[in-house]
Amino acid sequence: MKYVITLLFVLLLFLNNDSLSLWEQDEAAYAGFAYNMLEKGDYIIPEFEWSWPHRKPPFHFWSIAASYSVFGYNEFATRIPSVLAILVSLLLLYHFTKRLNSLRIANWASLVFMSSLLIPLYGKISMTDASLLLCFIGTFFSVLSYLDSSKNKWLLSLFIFVAIGGLTKGPPIFITTLGSLALGFIFGRERRLFFNLFVVSILGLLPLVYWAYLTMQQDGGDFIQWWIDWYILKRTSGTIYGQTGLIGYYLLIFILCFLPWILFLSNAIKILFNDFIERKKTNPLLFQMGWIIFGWLFYEVIKSKLPSYAFAVVPIWCIYIAKIVLNYKDKFATPSKYSVQVLGVVFVLLGIGILILKNKLPFENLEITAYVLSMFFIVFGCFYFIQPLLKSLFNRLPEMAIAFAFTLNFIAWGIAIPAFEITRRFPKSISENLIALDYPTKYVFFSCDYSMSSLPVYLSWAGFTYHTADRADYEKNTSDSLQYSKNRLFMLQRRNMHYLTGISDSFILTPLSGWISDRGVVDTFFIAERKAAKVR
Repeated sequence: MKYVITLLFVLLLFLNNDSLSLWEQDEAAYAGFAYNMLEKGDYIIPEFEWSWPHRKPPFHFWSIAASYSVFGYNEFATRIPSVLAILVSLLLLYHFTKRLNSLRIANWASLVFMSSLLIPLYGKISMTDASLLLCFIGTFFSVLSYLDSSKNKWLLSLFIFVAIGGLTKGPPIFITTLGSLALGFIFGRERRLFFNLFVVSILGLLPLVYWAYLTMQQDGGDFIQWWIDWYILKRTSGTIYGQTGLIGYYLLIFILCFLPWILFLSNAIKILFNDFIERKKTNPLLFQMGWIIFGWLFYEVIKSKLPSYAFAVVPIWCIYIAKIVLNYKDKFATPSKYSVQVLGVVFVLLGIGILILKNKLPFENLEITAYVLSMFFIVFGCFYFIQPLLKSLFNRLPEMAIAFAFTLNFIAWGIAIPAFEITRRFPKSISENLIALDYPTKYVFFSCDYSMSSLPVYLSWAGFTYHTADRADYEKNTSDSLQYSKNRLFMLQRRNMHYLTGISDSFILTPLSGWISDRGVVDTFFIAERKAAKVR
């Protein structure tokens, strides 16, 4: 069974990766950073049009650039690094769980990982989160392996994963690793082991520090000062773009992530803390508790929150859910039939609710998706409701969880999101219209920052250059360019149309209306072509 499920998981990770347009704004920004690195040869400071808030340490952008050098500029190549990061994470989880626990636990931990609801998402959208998750898993198991065997090869492994994690997203890998190791050093029995691990983790800072030094050599420290202020000080002392939540936010994220396994979650939490209470002085359990504190609970109390911050504890969730599943399979523990039936009723009601609300969605082409999702929840709800009553489904709750997760994920990425694509791909449609005009100069003037990072990405892939009106004085900059420059192609918003007063006869206007995903609104843009013969 595990080989079939693994094959389905690989297919899911690649499903429609070549046809879905870039996601605003992070994925598009990262694609732009990688494009500039290849085209300009600057692999140190990430830069791209309309993407300044998304600049980070460069490892993920390096991996996208490497993919572009092999597969060319396209969506599929943009997402390859994240797909590979998730697959390597799966291999590490299986290998180390088998080595440190047992084959049965490794099998089920891998199945839990593959049948979560959020893990495939991080493999299918090319953000830094998949790479960071890989580094978290590698770091976690490197420490456990060293505590188990004291072999120096695990110190080297720890250094590599911590270093890459730092070059991927900066502080999160160091907060979790150094915090948990410091706790082990203070309360552990064999302080020498924790001291060695702590020193190696500190050394893992060096590649990040060297990268910061190179940025300072390049721009005098402007970028690194901005990055420290924006990504460290502001996120630890407050919030950015409203990315916040109450204490318990990450617990809800984990419940959503492992929703197919919700019947096993409470017992997994119980056995996790029981392990620590009963064997709290053992090095692995002490480190594991530190990993939970600094990889999960720490982020519950700071104001700034993003779902992936606490994903360091994903391997722990997978392992402990696997242990509860095996207890269930061996008949040592079982969810009450009432909890199973309540879950079934909730799914049926959810399916009915989707049918009732299907016409309330403000988007086209989602009616079939609503029917499919409704039938999915109703059918699975009925299965869960009758499961305690049917001998044929006895002891099959784990298999039902796997079937639920994979069916829902394939509906999402095979039907729902492609149906939404016609609405979501508006920036790509704009670029296609501009490219189709076939101007030899391949130059376009933007009236302002439209906050659609994928638009300049698609134009860059097609060989276009562009200029955005200066943020400080974009009105005069746009007006002067329309009236006095020799530029032939312009992009304007509806609010920019007064710039054409008195000169509208000099332009051919093509209106384009569509949904702006990051603002959640429909807006109208105009392609303005200066009336002049195209120079061939």
